[in-house]
Amino acid sequence: MGKRSRLRTQNVGRRRLIVLIVLFGAVAAAWAWLESERTLLLWEQVGGAFDLGKNQSVTDQEVIRGTIYDRNYKEFAISYERVSVYANIREIEDVNQVIGPLSAILETSEGDLYDRMGKGRLRVWLAKDISQDQEDEIKKLGFQGIHLHREYIRYYPQGESAAHLIGFVERDTGLFGIEQYLNKLEARIRLNKDDTQDLPKMGDTRPGVDGRHLILTLDGKIQRILDDYLKRLSAANPGNSFGALVMEASTGGLIGYTQIPSFDPNKFHRYSETNYLDLFNERIAVPEVFKLFLRELSLLESQGSRAAERLPWSVGAEKRKLGVQLQLWNRLGADGGLQVDFITSSPPKTDAVVFKRGETKQIDFETVPEMQTPLELLTALTRALNGGYEITPHGAKRYVLRRNQQEFLLENLEKEPDADLLGDGISAEAKRLARLMGERGPLSSLILQGESRSVIESPVKRLFHHYLGLILIPRVNPDLVLLVTSTGPGYQVAQRRELSPAGEAKKIIGPIAALQQVMKNLADMMSPKEQDEMNFRLLQEQQRIEDSPEVEAMEMVMPSFKGMSLRRSLRLLQGSNVEIELQGTGRVVSQHPPAGTKIQPGTRVTLILERDQVDPAYRRPQFAEPE
Repeated sequence: MGKRSRLRTQNVGRRRLIVLIVLFGAVAAAWAWLESERTLLLWEQVGGAFDLGKNQSVTDQEVIRGTIYDRNYKEFAISYERVSVYANIREIEDVNQVIGPLSAILETSEGDLYDRMGKGRLRVWLAKDISQDQEDEIKKLGFQGIHLHREYIRYYPQGESAAHLIGFVERDTGLFGIEQYLNKLEARIRLNKDDTQDLPKMGDTRPGVDGRHLILTLDGKIQRILDDYLKRLSAANPGNSFGALVMEASTGGLIGYTQIPSFDPNKFHRYSETNYLDLFNERIAVPEVFKLFLRELSLLESQGSRAAERLPWSVGAEKRKLGVQLQLWNRLGADGGLQVDFITSSPPKTDAVVFKRGETKQIDFETVPEMQTPLELLTALTRALNGGYEITPHGAKRYVLRRNQQEFLLENLEKEPDADLLGDGISAEAKRLARLMGERGPLSSLILQGESRSVIESPVKRLFHHYLGLILIPRVNPDLVLLVTSTGPGYQVAQRRELSPAGEAKKIIGPIAALQQVMKNLADMMSPKEQDEMNFRLLQEQQRIEDSPEVEAMEMVMPSFKGMSLRRSLRLLQGSNVEIELQGTGRVVSQHPPAGTKIQPGTRVTLILERDQVDPAYRRPQFAEPE
């Protein structure tokens, strides 16, 4: 037998390779086609087995993801039904009979429908997100092989506002923020349709869709103030990241939470990973002023267990028990174990360390943590200054069930904080220390602020500048805590006071405190419906105040504030450039200087407030008439 030629062998090998390539391409094309049809086929199979997507109502399914509201029932996340149309070509006897009527209803050309339905595919989408009228018209046609597909889409009407706290959803599952926490609530609390007889009723006139809904501690009006505040800071400091939050000191409820850069949860796929990083959960070098405060606080804790044995921090002996310090960081939440409801992951690992200049003598801060997240530092300082209550920052307030405008409480998510984290007398000394270390701000607030730097040495050395400002409103028995933080590259030139984060923050303390005071009074005296109506009027009034031109500071005669609300009193003092001190809550019962006194800019005005007496039978305020 003759030898096979090398040329013939090569040709045979080449033909086999071509056959393999063609075969592989056919398999890949078939896989792609099956993948594109998988979702639609799966829905059809499930719908056929359970008769879903045709006549079943929302209330029957009880699986619609609940709405997320702020504390004033402003919507931050809602689910709405989206209906789409698809065709199963195998079930259609004559394509020509259905194309004409469908093109008229769907407002598309017949040629376009011919192209879609004539490509040999067994199933094809004809239109997505159709209107209710279009849905009704298609049902009337009753064409065999034309089906409606129902799904629920998550929508965030406030866009980027509070996005890091709210989070986002994909495939009806929360992946980030409080939306992820809502997964746990929905899984934990399951009810039959009529299981409401044992639930506390919250109200009878709450309009909105039926279902289980989440109420947040967030306040949309205060959130808007913070959003605008950060926009001004970002415009003056391009390239820096900024964050600002407002928290109730006695509960840990977050009533404002914003940062830049942010993202729109309606389009979360479009952003890079850096946009999702939560600035409050990123470890930074703790500024020296806060490390010094914590070190001196540990000195008090290290003294004798009896109150009589404790000396003030200013004269205390320079001896500390390091074991007591470590226990203190644990109780204050400064040891890295803090857990909050809107962040499910630990702070990301970082190679950054505190940047220390070349000084030979460094302050010994002992076991005080050098790197902390702003949330950890906020928690530790608030627990130390609120009387020793174990608050934890949180965004969820309560989980409710709504049926026919009746609202029932499923779970109260704001737990009563434990007390006595600190020994007797320590909290009072901590407040005294904070007042001496900080500066006074508007409305008797206290500002503690500091800067720091951290560095990553490898692979390329990078230097970061951090700013952290903590504002207690007011400084004595604080009701609110405003935290501002920023991170930027390298060394940064100090800004003018009026353009600094603290300088800008002074401008928003008044509006925030007034809105918080209004909410506290409304919660005591009004129904939810009355609160909504009153808030709308007060918001308009607040807007008029904020939009009015600044009045040149001049000498003025002290008016009589007795019997007035805090908001009205602040309006009368608007533009006078006086220092205002508030004591108590409610309406003004006393003042200093007295009415009729001439006051100059910078004068200290003290307003003493008390709550209105309320008739429990009618829940209406009995206002005291001014003298």
